Amino acid sequence: MKMKQWKRAGIWTCILLMAMTAPGAAMAVQAAGSSAEPNVSSEKIKVQGPFMIKVVDAETGRGIPHVQLKTTNSVLYYTDSAGIVAFDEPGLMDQTVFFHMSSDGYDIPADMFGYRGQAVEVKPNGSVTLEMNRINIAERLYRLTGQGIYRDSLLVGQKPPINEPLINGLVMGQDSVQTIEYNNKLYWFWGDTDRPAYPLGNFRVTGATSKLPSKGGLDPDVGVNLDYFTNQDGFVKSLVPPA
Repeated sequence: MKMKQWKRAGIWTCILLMAMTAPGAAMAVQAAGSSAEPNVSSEKIKVQGPFMIKVVDAETGRGIPHVQLKTTNSVLYYTDSAGIVAFDEPGLMDQTVFFHMSSDGYDIPADMFGYRGQAVEVKPNGSVTLEMNRINIAERLYRLTGQGIYRDSLLVGQKPPINEPLINGLVMGQDSVQTIEYNNKLYWFWGDTDRPAYPLGNFRVTGATSKLPSKGGLDPDVGVNLDYFTNQDGFVKSLVPPA
């Protein structure tokens, strides 16, 4: 009886070994092991927040819009209207990153090798303020139109000063503005206007109004709340009928 029990045990052991070493079973075991082990890199990406880079006018301390920040592998970032970039590159967190800095009308002293920029210790949810010297007489304040005027500010939890900080009237960009005061309002008119849905937008005049500062509008130093003339789909209306 004891011999029969050992034989049966040996047979079952062989069957189990064969099942475990079969290709399908091996793949199943491997898959189960992979899913059980946490992906450390993925977990790190999920929990980290962006690093805030704010570029300011060295004289006034005000954020500078449209400053180009370029990494050493030529990835480009541009500050929003508050002078902020929400830097969120998983492979570049928790280390020193050099940013080349440039912007029309502003400058930063070159280092001993001629590079104009700053090396920054990048940390998730951290921040740094960098200065540039204004060489223009006029100070750049903010963007009036287009998508993402205060995009990066929102990403780092800042409160923008205007009502539509991301996109207004589905306008991606505009050119050639004319502004007049009429009936206690400012009337704004643009030429070519781009939209998100297709490269061809509105090319027959786009318009908007804004309140005068003395009639409830924002101080021009702060911004402008534009109220576009729009169609039912939300995109700006053509103010000149087709010929």
